[in-house]
Order: sequence, then C-alpha cells, then structure tokens
Amino acid sequence: MKMIQLVGSRNKADFALYFSHVLTNLENRVLLVDATADQIYRHGYTRLGKNEHVFDFQGIDIMGGASNWLQVEEHLREINETTTNYDVVIIDMDSIEAITAEWPHFDDRFYVGDEERLNQVRDVELLHRLFDETESTEIKRITFEGRYKLEGSYFDTLMSNRAKWVSIPYSIELDEMEGPLRTQMQHEQSIPFKKLTKQYRETLTEMVSALFEVHVEEVQSAVKTSFFRFGRKKKEATQFADSNI
Repeated sequence: MKMIQLVGSRNKADFALYFSHVLTNLENRVLLVDATADQIYRHGYTRLGKNEHVFDFQGIDIMGGASNWLQVEEHLREINETTTNYDVVIIDMDSIEAITAEWPHFDDRFYVGDEERLNQVRDVELLHRLFDETESTEIKRITFEGRYKLEGSYFDTLMSNRAKWVSIPYSIELDEMEGPLRTQMQHEQSIPFKKLTKQYRETLTEMVSALFEVHVEEVQSAVKTSFFRFGRKKKEATQFADSNI
C-alpha cells in the first residue's frame, strides 16, 4: 500500500480526483481521505448521509469524517473493509490540525499550491508546521498557474527557502474550463478527464509514471478507456433495485 499526502490550503479535490482516476485505470484500488477542515469532498462531491462515511465515486472510494488514521480504520470496518485492501491511500489536508494528527508514514508528499497570495501566506505556516512535525523538509511541488506570472523564486522567498523540493516541480497551466468541469463533477459524480487540457493530462500521467515507475505510454493507454460507476458503500454487499420496490 502506498501512502500519499496532499498538503495546501487550495481546494485540491478536483486535482485529487483526476489523479486518482489515472491510478484506478491502472488497476489500483484507491482510497481518498477527506481530512480538509470544511469536509470539501463530503459536501461538494458525495451523496453521503449523516452516518455514512465512504462513497464510491466512479471507482474511487472517498472517505469523509476522518481526521486521523484511527478514524479511517474505524469507518472502513463499518463497511467490512480494511486499509490493506487498497493499493493507494491519499490524504488531502489543509489545516494544522490535520497535519498534527496521527498518520502512518507517507511514501510521497505533495504541496499543491497556486499563485493566490492568500493561499501562499497560509501555506507558509502550514508547511513550516509540517516540517516541524516530520523533521523533514523534502516535498514535491505542484503549482496551478494563474494569469499573473510570478517569479519562480517568490514562494521560496516566502518560505525562507526552507522547503527542499524533490524532483522537478509540476506546473499546471491556467484552464478556463476548470470551474465548469468542477461543477460538472460535483453534480454528475463523473470525472471529465478527457475534457482537461492536454498539458494537464500529461502532467498527471507524468506524475503517476514517476511514482509507480510505469512508462508514460502505458499510463496514457490506461486512461483512454474509462468506466463510470458510483454510489454509497453499504455495510453489507446488498444491492437494491428501485424498480422492484
């Protein structure tokens, strides 16, 4: 099982779902844990009831209501699952409370940011606290670009050059369709991967290729064919046909 941490105050839900989509098409079983302060996934992307915690979003299991690893395991037991049944577990966090909670060792850590000054100022505090907790300043960087181009060293200056960026930073160009595609994903529970810009898709495949040591062409081939399925995870493997009610 590979553990991946996504850190940053920017809304990372769309990126995390696109990233997870590539992984599932490579036959990885993915658990995406919503450890965000506002429970962005639960309220924006799933149809979870009050006492439900795991939602099948087009083959990706999204978990809401878990602020630490113990709660992740508890919620999985409710549906007769276990973390060992997953190939990849991704934790999305945007607060100091989440960072300082109990989590297993992360195999890979990504800072997902953009050029919004508000997010950058918040992320400085977030990353500094992360480095204090882990005693490691090594992290990979993903930046969503805006219309105003900042110098590449700007954020490093804010960070007092404390972060040690591992590998070449990934940049995702401005996409005018980002908002409409997010709305589509939230309301239709389908991932419009093919509608992303070519550069965005290529960045995702390059990331997965590097993480799992899979050739880029193999990753690209895997995401050409996708399937759509979603629904609530039940405590028992029982399906209800509305037509029979």
